[in-house]
Order: sequence, then structure tokens, then C-alpha cells
Amino acid sequence: MKKVLVSLPDGVVNILDKEVIGKIGEGYSNTLRTIIMNWLGEKGYLTKKVEKCE
Repeated sequence: MKKVLVSLPDGVVNILDKEVIGKIGEGYSNTLRTIIMNWLGEKGYLTKKVEKCE
């Protein structure tokens, strides 16, 4: 697993504090991980078959 540093605008942090943290994760890291993984899953990136280049 790799760690990534993320900077967020104050408005986004306020939304996370008031609306999201505690509902889909505990703390910023867990909440952002859940949001990103769900978004990638919805867009199909986690289920794409890897095509072999020849």
C-alpha cells in the first residue's frame, strides 16, 4: 500500500466534517479512501479487464 498526501480546500474539509465523516468512515483518511474506491468502482476502473499489448 502506498501513502498519498492530499490537500483539500477548506470548503471540502467543512463538508467532510459536517456531513460525511462518521457516516462512511472514521477520520479523513478512511473517509477519503472509501469515497475514492467507490468512485473508481462506479466508473468501472476496478473491474476493467487488462488487455495485453502485443
